[in-house]
Amino acid sequence: MKTLVDILNVNGEASCLTTSAWLRILGGKSESVFCQWLGLYVKHKKKATLGLTGSTVVELAKFNPEAIEFINLHPEIFEIIVRPFSHDVALLRTSEGFRKNLEIGWKVIEKEFRRISLFFLPPEFMLTNEQVSYLRSRGIQAVFINSSRFPEEIRDRIPQGPYQVQGTGGVTLGCIPVVGELTRGYLSALQNYAAGDWNNRIRRIKQPVIFSWRDGESPFLIPDGLSREAFWLASESKEFGRKHLRDLKLDYLESGRLSEATYKSYPVHSFSAWMEGFRMLGFIKRVGRIETEVKSLTQDQLVLWLEVIGSDILSSVEKKSPLVRLKLGPRKAKYQQYVIRRSERGFEGEEYLCFLEQLLQGKGLPPQALQADEAHILRLRKKIEYFSGLKV
Repeated sequence: MKTLVDILNVNGEASCLTTSAWLRILGGKSESVFCQWLGLYVKHKKKATLGLTGSTVVELAKFNPEAIEFINLHPEIFEIIVRPFSHDVALLRTSEGFRKNLEIGWKVIEKEFRRISLFFLPPEFMLTNEQVSYLRSRGIQAVFINSSRFPEEIRDRIPQGPYQVQGTGGVTLGCIPVVGELTRGYLSALQNYAAGDWNNRIRRIKQPVIFSWRDGESPFLIPDGLSREAFWLASESKEFGRKHLRDLKLDYLESGRLSEATYKSYPVHSFSAWMEGFRMLGFIKRVGRIETEVKSLTQDQLVLWLEVIGSDILSSVEKKSPLVRLKLGPRKAKYQQYVIRRSERGFEGEEYLCFLEQLLQGKGLPPQALQADEAHILRLRKKIEYFSGLKV
């Protein structure tokens, strides 16, 4: 029997998920859409490895704590791994900025969850080799890489099984390649009410242990998302057994045993898609100037800095809205074209940056940040509240 490890990136600030829609998903306590989604995995007994960003965990704690309780009650189904606070572009971080984002995210995750597996899922599969070394120094067992996110020349030089990736200073760290094509298989199942493509892709993989990766928020972006997810889970072949990372005894191929043609370091991911039109270049420069002083930021300033480094601020501006073809039901022949629209996360990021610059000028938070009832302002206030009880 093949073993599947299903790894989910769960990011409440995804560029196609509006803040107001996300808060509605978290509303309703134990009957929230988010809790219903978690319940599908328990009902179908499908193990999942959840990579929740620290920011997402704070939002669960403030708007839907029942979801955190539900995850903690079902360790046999849900595994929690280490994430940074903000789903950022790590290639833009200074050394201190990367550490700060990681440490705060880790602290939040440890505060809310009872058991954490020491594997690190890097946002966008972007990581520098200095960051690899830092992760090793903090006790992380392994990171993940997705060869399908790289050009063919690089893709062909990334090992297919777990290996030791080199960091700076002679340090090595476990690295687990996920099977990128399984993301397409999952999306096909979701959009077509058909799990055949997903099952067949897994059957074709030769390795006995298979690591998949996908965005956990995907069912929240399309009509009837929960019923589509439920259909996929129910239709997954019983030929595959799901496990958690903590259940496996992984052997990482030593760096010295990799062929000369193999990438021994973590390859640098392009972020041209996040900067395609250079429309956010000025924004990035303003954030970068502030980050040079990240050690001296006050608590409120730190919250705002974490909000403005999110990769989805850039995605919402630079990337096109996905157009997908959705089958209208499991027993229906009709399809519809559906646009998954990018949110106005770019505006929200700009407003947060204005607030941050005003704080740095000694002006204090404006009334807008303290009183307005827009969803992204409420989200910000709740995070400021949460940080008041968090030592960072």
